[in-house]
Amino acid sequence: MQRQRGFTIFELVTIIALISVLVMILLNRFYYYQEVAEKTVMEMTVMNMRSGLRLRIADLMMQGRMNEMEQLMQENPINWLETLPANYKGELTGTQQHDLTPGSWYFDTERQELVYVVQHDRFFEASGDEVKTIHFHVTSATHLRGKDGSTLRRIEGVALTPVTQYRWF
Repeated sequence: MQRQRGFTIFELVTIIALISVLVMILLNRFYYYQEVAEKTVMEMTVMNMRSGLRLRIADLMMQGRMNEMEQLMQENPINWLETLPANYKGELTGTQQHDLTPGSWYFDTERQELVYVVQHDRFFEASGDEVKTIHFHVTSATHLRGKDGSTLRRIEGVALTPVTQYRWF
């Protein structure tokens, strides 16, 4: 009697199930690494802006113009970069912000905030908006006491800080 060669239905279903599980695991990892890449690019852009801010402050210090540091709080942090990010959409008002593509930056001129619109938000959570965004604002560290004990507000430092709490996990 001749034996038939080939797969049984059970073997075929088992192989398809194993391949499906492997594909699901690989897709999950792909999406995770896609978000890790987005997070890294976004955070590197913020780090570069902070470096640009430090250079601006150092320049003001070297020129003895520390009294102009308060003007940095009104500037668009993107201008501290040598080259603009490809995904920067410009300075916008509140009415212009509704049709932004995910994965882009813009400067909200009304709130004086730099905003990043998250593209891949599967592993992202933020407080506030239903649209997944991260808001940054230029803040100052002030000194309130003068040398003679009087109350004197003097800016001693400027930083780019997140306004909204967020985390990628």
